[in-house]
Amino acid sequence: MKYDCCCIGRSCIDYIAVVKNYPQKDTKTPLLQYQICLGGQAANSSLVLANLGVKTLLVTSLGQDKLGDMAKKWLRNVKNLKTIIIPSFKTPCAFIWTEQKTAKRTIVYEKIDKNTLYPKNIIEKSIINSHYLLFDHQSCRDLYEISYLFPKYKIKLMMDAERDDKYMFKMLPYISYFVCSKELAKSLKLSVNKLLKKFINMGPEIVCCTLGEKGAVAIVKGENKIYYEKSYKVSPVDTTGAGDVFHAGFLYGIIKKWKIKEILKFSNRLASLSVKYIGGNNFLNSSEFKVLL
Repeated sequence: MKYDCCCIGRSCIDYIAVVKNYPQKDTKTPLLQYQICLGGQAANSSLVLANLGVKTLLVTSLGQDKLGDMAKKWLRNVKNLKTIIIPSFKTPCAFIWTEQKTAKRTIVYEKIDKNTLYPKNIIEKSIINSHYLLFDHQSCRDLYEISYLFPKYKIKLMMDAERDDKYMFKMLPYISYFVCSKELAKSLKLSVNKLLKKFINMGPEIVCCTLGEKGAVAIVKGENKIYYEKSYKVSPVDTTGAGDVFHAGFLYGIIKKWKIKEILKFSNRLASLSVKYIGGNNFLNSSEFKVLL
């Protein structure tokens, strides 16, 4: 079976608590809402793509533990989604505090087991059987080790560039669509516009940077123009996973061969809808999402 796209990377369990104000040290604060959700960049993006009708393959790592069983239950029987699970020492989790007034969240996340690897044969099989590949930092090192396969199979790569690392720069020549956030520009001590102009000359066809509640900007190779689309105004509840949702919407637009302005508009719309719900994929059950289909 040929998949429209393959998502490789992190799945985890998110414990999300909504509080009135972010707690200060040595204080107590009332809990307003609390949910346990499936999270992780690859898991969130693959669920969104599958629910948009895209034939999706998810390659991720989970432990053989209670949290892993919980994650597998969420992923089981999702229409348009096939999951390949790489066994790891344990399933990672994240504890998230979301402030009620601003919907801003603070994440304390568990790093993956450094010995967790995505086997070459599984990645190669995934590449052969997919048109597009969306990956995050968790899989960046392993993908770089087999980067010689990308030209051979003519697959288009998109990176969810959450933060700076050496493998991100090594992968840039192979990446067609590079999507990051303003936090990456800040960590590299670059303005957003300078980041776009620098990275578009390092390999990608499109470089995009998300700006949170202000929307997103992008630049296309060969065009001396920076495109901007503002976000949709909503009453946010939780911004957890909004970036993952944006990436899924962006890749969906690429698959549909939309123009960049339409891709940015749709991605912003999806991300804005997601922040009205707790977690990165609970909005998929809403009537508002079903209207988009």
